[in-house]
Amino acid sequence: MLPTSLKAQWKRETSFTIGVIYPDYHNNYYHNGITGVSTKLGFYQSWNKPENRFSFRPEVGIDLERLSVDNISSGGLGGGVDYKGTIWSINGELAFLAQIRIAKRLFFSLGPAGKYLFTDITKMTHSWWLMNYGSGTINDDGINRKYLYKPSIGIKGILFETNIGGKIGLGLSVEHQWKGSREDVISYSETNEVSLYFELH
Repeated sequence: MLPTSLKAQWKRETSFTIGVIYPDYHNNYYHNGITGVSTKLGFYQSWNKPENRFSFRPEVGIDLERLSVDNISSGGLGGGVDYKGTIWSINGELAFLAQIRIAKRLFFSLGPAGKYLFTDITKMTHSWWLMNYGSGTINDDGINRKYLYKPSIGIKGILFETNIGGKIGLGLSVEHQWKGSREDVISYSETNEVSLYFELH
């Protein structure tokens, strides 16, 4: 339990997000195929001082992401591989945002943000072929158990209005993440994330 004096200073907010994630593949060897954007559902807790014009807004959360893959391929004259399927990921998130009150009920927050992969569930079909050896298909299904794995770091901004109807806030969250390491199956180096932001008071 927080001391009464600290509770009076900091206001805790609960928020939910729903959005999309656009991967950037410019630093890898995948050249052919279609990869759908990821969809994202998130749950967050944050603390701030809404009565102040300038304040600090730490935020922690967890999100569920779904990446759909349709015939991503790589290879050359001697062989190649194709991937098709879905990857579900559960991630922990942490952000340290600076918040400014633009108007009475309008706020903007900006600052560094990080993400850790807790686990993912992969359901992929991996097809391969090699010249003079033939071809085959492997089902890459399973749960990743390397917890707090593949960290990424980036920048996050949130523009939101509070007390709509006296109970909720509504806003827009934009985030860019640089990955510290690449995915096992689908390799991408950066992501851009856009989400609707719902805040409960």
